[in-house]
Amino acid sequence: MPTTSQKQLKLALFCFFVAIMSVRCDLINSTKEYFQDSGKKVKPAAQENKTAPAASPSPVAPTANPSEQKATSANVLARVGNWTITLDEFNERLNALKEAVPDFDTTSLDAKKLVLETLVRQQLLVSEAEKVGLANQKDIQAAVDEFRRTLIVQEVVKNLVRDINVSDEEASAFYEAQKTVLVEPAQWHVRSLVIDSQLKANELSTQILQGGDFAEIAKQNSIGDNAAQGGDLGFIAEAPFAEMQNAIAPLNVGEVSGVFKGPQGFYIVKVEEKKGGTPIPFEDIKKDIIDNQTMLKQQQVILDHVEKLKGETKVEIREDLL
Repeated sequence: MPTTSQKQLKLALFCFFVAIMSVRCDLINSTKEYFQDSGKKVKPAAQENKTAPAASPSPVAPTANPSEQKATSANVLARVGNWTITLDEFNERLNALKEAVPDFDTTSLDAKKLVLETLVRQQLLVSEAEKVGLANQKDIQAAVDEFRRTLIVQEVVKNLVRDINVSDEEASAFYEAQKTVLVEPAQWHVRSLVIDSQLKANELSTQILQGGDFAEIAKQNSIGDNAAQGGDLGFIAEAPFAEMQNAIAPLNVGEVSGVFKGPQGFYIVKVEEKKGGTPIPFEDIKKDIIDNQTMLKQQQVILDHVEKLKGETKVEIREDLL
């Protein structure tokens, strides 16, 4: 006999599968079948925004499963009233479930039974909802219509960009054109000296330029937070304020800046080390370039196609009503 925890697990899985299978499988499969059915036509654009009919208080006959006509007694795995699911359809749903939940073992017989039972229970609820007219509620009809529109757009876009890609040669050309900006982030090992008097700062700057030890002079004279460490700021990718960044940027390793004004007074900085700032090798970012440029190329194709459609279709927009 199942334990309480096993029952709770089965109930949790049931609820989870209803959500996954309903959205992932039922909407996608039923919508695709809607358009694949040669006897049904897409609604004219002028009718798409019409308000869906209100729910009828009288019972509504259950909608037959679109696959019912092709189902035979030999391949029907389960039947609930007029609804059927074939073995092939069930396997398609298992594959969709595996894609959504990779860790779920869809090869297990117990798992298959659980999924099948979930689908049967789901259909019992759907059939009941159809009988009492819940399926015709405005919000449900609107959600189905919105999903239909989304699926159509996805298919159109997929067809438009199917053959759009970026070659290695195009990626290489982009890299060469942008090499100056495709660099490793630069970092500087910096020491700073802060003085509250410009006159004194100028005197200390002269001492340093004449060979004075920057770290020792900073320890003895700086009013900065890092004075005890000889003004050592460590490696920084960006200075704490713009004037310091401007002073650091042109310096080579071992060079000292002139005196400049900052938040705490007058500053002098020295670059002890520098790393980064060199071009990233093409092979290291080739894939990123191809992915990025492919996306941009595809976006442009879509935008161009939409603009073409705008030129061929009467479009009226009332921005004053926004």
